[in-house]
Amino acid sequence: MSQSLSATSTAGVLLDLSGVVILLLAFACLGSKLFNRYVAYYGAQSVVLSFAAGVAAYAFDSTELWILAAATLAIKGIAIPVAARRLLIRRLDLKRDAALSTGLSTSLIAGGALTAFAYLVTRPQLLPHGVVAAAIVPLSTAVILLGALAMVVRRHTVAQLIGWLIVENGVFLGAITLVATFPFIVEAGIFLDIVAGVLIMLVFVSGLTRQLASASASELRELQG
Repeated sequence: MSQSLSATSTAGVLLDLSGVVILLLAFACLGSKLFNRYVAYYGAQSVVLSFAAGVAAYAFDSTELWILAAATLAIKGIAIPVAARRLLIRRLDLKRDAALSTGLSTSLIAGGALTAFAYLVTRPQLLPHGVVAAAIVPLSTAVILLGALAMVVRRHTVAQLIGWLIVENGVFLGAITLVATFPFIVEAGIFLDIVAGVLIMLVFVSGLTRQLASASASELRELQG
């Protein structure tokens, strides 16, 4: 990995700060009950993620990463949040998420425990010495775990969709810092698969009736014969 991404370099510090902000936005989403805020926090997280990708692109002098940074901003930071608001939040009149399996305080405590666990399992000794990956990998792992937790404690299908998108942001954050060992075509292919899946899901969910506004995953399972 390039020494320009060392933990003490300007690019390394900016990438660390971006990872912290992305983690805090994941906590904000976990601690909210409003659908508009779910989408807003995810959009802000994606914008910060595109900035992090731009920092990595500058440090590695990678044209491919610049392309991914621009695509992340356009699709994940702007297009998906706008589509979610128009096709889901407004059309289905979603406001407050009442389908929670645990309280917000319990969710945040569990999120803190998962963050600590992420730092324990991604020990700095297992990562390259003196590079920013030593800080970003635990952060990205924590974001993945928080997104998964959001999918567990939220039973509404739209809220679970946002949790899944947060998981993908965590994966992407970890991947861009290790781009020296990941072929661009693999990273771009995963990105396009995720985007395609999101767009298909948005179209599918937007075509459902307004009854989805009160539907939850547990209620949908009751429909199975």
